Amino acid sequence: MKRLKLSHIKPSLSLAFDTLRQQRFFKDRLSWVILVPTLVLNAITMILLLVRLHPVDFVVPVHYSSLVGFDSLGPWYQTYTLGIFAICVTLVNTSLAVASFTRTRITSFFLLIGSFVVALFSLVISIAFASIV
Repeated sequence: MKRLKLSHIKPSLSLAFDTLRQQRFFKDRLSWVILVPTLVLNAITMILLLVRLHPVDFVVPVHYSSLVGFDSLGPWYQTYTLGIFAICVTLVNTSLAVASFTRTRITSFFLLIGSFVVALFSLVISIAFASIV
């Protein structure tokens, strides 16, 4: 059984990052104009949740429906799932945008704009839930 050395992993990771940096997607200004605000919104959402949410011993509202109001209660830390969801959507959409950029630029822009919209809604909803808890 061979032991995996850390020295073998480091060159492959740097090679992967170099390959990623050489993608045409990361040289396109419009992609950066959409991606950077999305990442900033995700960071603001997580910082807001980390600062405003504190552990409590009782259940808090974790889901709101416009038809019936708050319809689901849960532990205080379940509110973080909203920020984590926005980060996951950003990661998946960005990876799909990188993959589709060489074929059609418009598809990658729609994916990035979709990530921005999800991040924006996540921020607004997080502000609402953080003020309740």
